[in-house]
Amino acid sequence: MQYGVKHLKVVAEDDKVRILRYFPQKGDKTPMHSHPESVVYVIKGGRVRYTFPDGTTKDSEIKTGDILIRPPVTHADEALDSVESILIELKK
Repeated sequence: MQYGVKHLKVVAEDDKVRILRYFPQKGDKTPMHSHPESVVYVIKGGRVRYTFPDGTTKDSEIKTGDILIRPPVTHADEALDSVESILIELKK
């Protein structure tokens, strides 16, 4: 689940959760992928552009210290700023 990119790393995993560190520099991209329901803790905020399977895009600003509960999602992303977060994916 690292998609061959240097800015996404699985840091822990068991049969219930997968914990990823996402730490792209400005301009880094992640190809189309899916996440189950997850919790995101933002270590370093900034802007990220998400592209969805239908081709629509959404620019989001994540703020340092935010904790987000996200439903399952399929998207690609591009860091518009250098950001860092921890994703806790909840396996069913």
